[in-house]
Amino acid sequence: MSSNEEIAHRLTHFGANIQRWRDEAARLTLLATQSRQRPAGLSELTALEETAGAIYADISSFKSTVDEVAEKSPAAAAELAAASDALHLVLLEITELGVRLYSVHSGIPHGEAAKAPMTEPAGDA
Repeated sequence: MSSNEEIAHRLTHFGANIQRWRDEAARLTLLATQSRQRPAGLSELTALEETAGAIYADISSFKSTVDEVAEKSPAAAAELAAASDALHLVLLEITELGVRLYSVHSGIPHGEAAKAPMTEPAGDA
Protein backbone atom coordinates (compact mmCIF):
# COMPACT_ATOMS: atom_id res chain seq x y z
CA MET A 1 0.00 0.00 0.00
CA SER A 2 1.29 3.45 -0.90
CA SER A 3 1.86 6.23 1.57
CA ASN A 4 -0.42 9.26 1.60
CA GLU A 5 2.43 11.31 0.08
CA GLU A 6 2.79 8.87 -2.82
CA ILE A 7 -0.94 8.94 -3.47
CA ALA A 8 -0.96 12.75 -3.32
CA HIS A 9 1.90 12.83 -5.84
CA ARG A 10 -0.04 10.55 -8.22
CA LEU A 11 -3.18 12.67 -7.87
CA THR A 12 -1.15 15.80 -8.69
CA HIS A 13 0.11 14.01 -11.80
CA PHE A 14 -3.46 13.29 -12.92
CA GLY A 15 -4.50 16.90 -12.36
CA ALA A 16 -1.59 18.19 -14.42
CA ASN A 17 -2.34 15.72 -17.21
CA ILE A 18 -6.02 16.69 -17.31
CA GLN A 19 -5.00 20.32 -17.84
CA ARG A 20 -2.41 19.35 -20.46
CA TRP A 21 -5.01 17.31 -22.36
CA ARG A 22 -7.55 20.12 -22.15
CA ASP A 23 -4.92 22.37 -23.71
CA GLU A 24 -4.31 19.73 -26.40
CA ALA A 25 -8.07 19.51 -27.03
CA ALA A 26 -8.15 23.30 -27.52
CA ARG A 27 -5.27 23.02 -30.01
CA LEU A 28 -7.03 20.17 -31.84
CA THR A 29 -10.28 22.17 -31.92
CA LEU A 30 -8.42 24.95 -33.74
CA LEU A 31 -6.83 22.39 -36.06
CA ALA A 32 -10.25 20.83 -36.77
CA THR A 33 -11.68 24.27 -37.53
CA GLN A 34 -8.84 24.97 -39.96
CA SER A 35 -8.85 21.46 -41.44
CA ARG A 36 -11.08 22.40 -44.36
CA GLN A 37 -8.27 24.61 -45.65
CA ARG A 38 -5.46 22.27 -44.57
CA PRO A 39 -6.33 18.71 -43.55
CA ALA A 40 -4.45 17.25 -40.60
CA GLY A 41 -1.29 15.40 -41.54
CA LEU A 42 -0.42 11.87 -40.53
CA SER A 43 1.92 13.08 -37.79
CA GLU A 44 -0.92 15.10 -36.24
CA LEU A 45 -3.31 12.16 -36.46
CA THR A 46 -0.67 9.87 -34.93
CA ALA A 47 -0.14 12.35 -32.08
CA LEU A 48 -3.90 12.41 -31.50
CA GLU A 49 -3.96 8.60 -31.25
CA GLU A 50 -1.02 8.66 -28.83
CA THR A 51 -2.80 11.25 -26.70
CA ALA A 52 -5.95 9.11 -26.57
CA GLY A 53 -3.84 6.09 -25.59
CA ALA A 54 -2.15 8.07 -22.80
CA ILE A 55 -5.54 9.19 -21.50
CA TYR A 56 -6.78 5.59 -21.47
CA ALA A 57 -3.67 4.58 -19.51
CA ASP A 58 -4.23 7.38 -17.00
CA ILE A 59 -7.90 6.42 -16.59
CA SER A 60 -6.80 2.89 -15.68
CA SER A 61 -4.08 4.14 -13.33
CA PHE A 62 -6.47 6.66 -11.77
CA LYS A 63 -8.99 3.89 -11.06
CA SER A 64 -6.27 1.89 -9.30
CA THR A 65 -5.33 4.95 -7.25
CA VAL A 66 -8.97 5.56 -6.28
CA ASP A 67 -9.32 1.91 -5.27
CA GLU A 68 -6.27 2.32 -3.05
CA VAL A 69 -7.66 5.54 -1.54
CA ALA A 70 -10.99 3.77 -0.92
CA GLU A 71 -9.21 1.19 1.25
CA LYS A 72 -8.11 4.03 3.53
CA SER A 73 -11.10 6.35 3.20
CA PRO A 74 -14.21 5.63 1.14
CA ALA A 75 -15.31 9.25 1.63
CA ALA A 76 -12.05 10.57 0.18
CA ALA A 77 -12.35 8.18 -2.76
CA ALA A 78 -15.87 9.44 -3.46
CA GLU A 79 -14.56 12.99 -3.63
CA LEU A 80 -12.31 11.95 -6.51
CA ALA A 81 -15.30 11.25 -8.78
CA ALA A 82 -15.03 14.71 -10.35
CA ALA A 83 -11.46 14.01 -11.45
CA SER A 84 -12.54 10.69 -12.94
CA ASP A 85 -15.32 12.48 -14.81
CA ALA A 86 -12.81 15.06 -16.07
CA LEU A 87 -10.54 12.31 -17.43
CA HIS A 88 -13.45 10.66 -19.23
CA LEU A 89 -14.73 13.96 -20.62
CA VAL A 90 -11.36 14.98 -22.03
CA LEU A 91 -11.06 11.52 -23.63
CA LEU A 92 -14.50 11.99 -25.18
CA GLU A 93 -13.52 15.43 -26.48
CA ILE A 94 -10.26 14.12 -27.97
CA THR A 95 -12.14 11.20 -29.55
CA GLU A 96 -14.75 13.50 -31.12
CA LEU A 97 -12.03 15.78 -32.47
CA GLY A 98 -10.29 12.72 -33.89
CA VAL A 99 -13.45 11.74 -35.74
CA ARG A 100 -13.66 15.24 -37.24
CA LEU A 101 -9.99 15.27 -38.25
CA TYR A 102 -10.09 11.77 -39.75
CA SER A 103 -13.26 12.69 -41.62
CA VAL A 104 -11.57 15.60 -43.36
CA HIS A 105 -8.36 13.62 -43.88
CA SER A 106 -10.23 10.73 -45.53
CA GLY A 107 -12.54 12.95 -47.56
CA ILE A 108 -15.64 11.35 -46.06
CA PRO A 109 -17.96 14.02 -44.63
CA HIS A 110 -18.43 13.78 -40.87
CA GLY A 111 -21.35 11.46 -40.15
CA GLU A 112 -21.39 10.03 -43.67
CA ALA A 113 -19.19 7.03 -42.84
CA ALA A 114 -22.00 5.52 -40.77
CA LYS A 115 -24.37 5.86 -43.73
CA ALA A 116 -22.03 4.18 -46.21
CA PRO A 117 -23.03 0.65 -47.25
CA MET A 118 -21.00 -2.14 -45.72
CA THR A 119 -18.85 -3.91 -48.29
CA GLU A 120 -16.82 -7.08 -48.16
CA PRO A 121 -13.04 -6.58 -48.08
CA ALA A 122 -11.33 -7.54 -51.33
CA GLY A 123 -10.39 -11.19 -51.44
CA ASP A 124 -13.00 -12.31 -48.91
CA ALA A 125 -15.61 -14.57 -50.39
